[in-house]
Amino acid sequence: MKVQIQIEKDCVETQVIIVTKALSASIQELASRIEKEPLSVLTGMQNEKYALIKPEEIFRIYADHKKVWVQTKQGLFQIRKTLYQIEELLDEKQFVRISHSEIISLSKIVNFDLSFNGTICVNCIDGSKSYVSRQYVPKIKKILGM
Repeated sequence: MKVQIQIEKDCVETQVIIVTKALSASIQELASRIEKEPLSVLTGMQNEKYALIKPEEIFRIYADHKKVWVQTKQGLFQIRKTLYQIEELLDEKQFVRISHSEIISLSKIVNFDLSFNGTICVNCIDGSKSYVSRQYVPKIKKILGM
C-alpha cells in the first residue's frame, strides 16, 4: 500500500481519494471511517486573516446575511461553507442544530429555559441566548431526555 499526502496552500476543503484495483471490505471500512471522522479544525476568517478553529472552541455556528459565522471566545469568524456542510463534519454528540440557521455546541450550554410558550431558550456560558425553532423542539427534548 502506498500513501501519498499533498498539501496545497489554497485548499478550501480536504479531499481523500482512494485508488484501488478492487473494492474490498477493508477499503470500504477505511472509506467509511474517513467519512465519519469528526472535524478536527475549521478554517475561519477574522480581520482578513485566516485562523484554525478547533471544535471545542466553538460556542455556536449560524447563518446571517447569507454568510456563515462561527462564534468562539476569540470572537466571530466567517466560514466559507454552508451550515449543512459544517453540520455533516461536526460530531453529532457535541453539536446540535436548533434552527434552520443555527448549530450550537452542547458543551457550551449553561441551561435550557422551557418557560416560554412552547419554545426553548438556550443560555450559553458566554452569556448569549439562542432559541430553538419549533421544528427542532422534539429533537432537543429527546436530547434532554424529556
